[in-house]
Amino acid sequence: MSFLKLCSQMVALTLAVLFTASIALAVQVMGEGVDRHQALNSALRTAVEVEIGTAIDSATLVESGILVRDEITSHAKGYVTSYAVISEGATAEDGYTITIDAQVNRELLFEDYTTISILQKMSGHPRVLIFSTAEGFNSVPVESMKKLVYSVGQVFGQNFQFEIIDWPTARAKYSSIEGTMDLKKAIKHSRMLKADYVVTVDLDLPPNKRPVMNMSCVRLSDQLKVGEVKRVIETDADLSGKPAVRYENAVEAARSEVYWSSISLAKNMLEYMETELDRGEGFRYAVTFLGFPDVTVVETAVQDVPGFVRKHVKRQSTKNMEMVYWSNLRTEDLMKRFDTMLRDLGVERFKSKSDGRNLKFLWENPEGF
Repeated sequence: MSFLKLCSQMVALTLAVLFTASIALAVQVMGEGVDRHQALNSALRTAVEVEIGTAIDSATLVESGILVRDEITSHAKGYVTSYAVISEGATAEDGYTITIDAQVNRELLFEDYTTISILQKMSGHPRVLIFSTAEGFNSVPVESMKKLVYSVGQVFGQNFQFEIIDWPTARAKYSSIEGTMDLKKAIKHSRMLKADYVVTVDLDLPPNKRPVMNMSCVRLSDQLKVGEVKRVIETDADLSGKPAVRYENAVEAARSEVYWSSISLAKNMLEYMETELDRGEGFRYAVTFLGFPDVTVVETAVQDVPGFVRKHVKRQSTKNMEMVYWSNLRTEDLMKRFDTMLRDLGVERFKSKSDGRNLKFLWENPEGF
């Protein structure tokens, strides 16, 4: 059974009783704040927290130090399908209080909690390249999309723990790649970028309609489209005036929908990562051995490492070898296994490092490694 499936089943077992036991009941909660808006948001958060209950209260902190519960409740409004106000009014302390009956979308809450919980506990997360293409006739230009691309990167990086290449921010590092980024360039320069997936973010402004955010995800190893999301921006935005102002306002409004589009893609990515394991291919790594006196010995030995599925040698000389390597092990465990393998071969002096799923091993420590 794969790591992802095991985690998923453990989470499902923990939450199943909670969600089935209260499936037909609304939650009555109270919220307080300095005004009605803040009090209502507080009540919505409390409603979601009640639904999650002790199942997530008992969860341990993930590596990033963020409770999955906090991630879910910070987007509480999206999980409440409807609510009715029971009572409300100002308090004696110049505040506001409101009591509501709230109906929470338990199925969506369960799916998102499962996704985030697994992603935040994974090791060896995929490396994701994020950029805008502005391919549509009414699309916001690439140069005006920087804030939106950054917001998507924040969600995938901080909330879901993926390794992120935010192209507008990172492009100076890859100065040899000219012009705007697109899928063809990402594929052509995949070795340099070291990305596993590409996520594109576009924002269309159709005449007399609300903006639409389009996001898609492609796996670079085989150009498979993993998922695509189209989301109408419900937040009001002033789309009149000069183009630059319209673009800025539309991007700002779209940032409120980034979480929902991103988590939809994250679910698809998680599904394909699990499928990758289930069909026996394991996780795909780029593995490089440099400066070894007899690299052919290493080529044979890697097949005996636990978790090995298959390999493909791309380049090889007397001392150097670059291969694509499939394993059922996560990055951290695979690195430890390779270290042990090299020491068993009598290799005493070597350096190793990992960058996402790119693993490198050097017999010595040349300058620049």
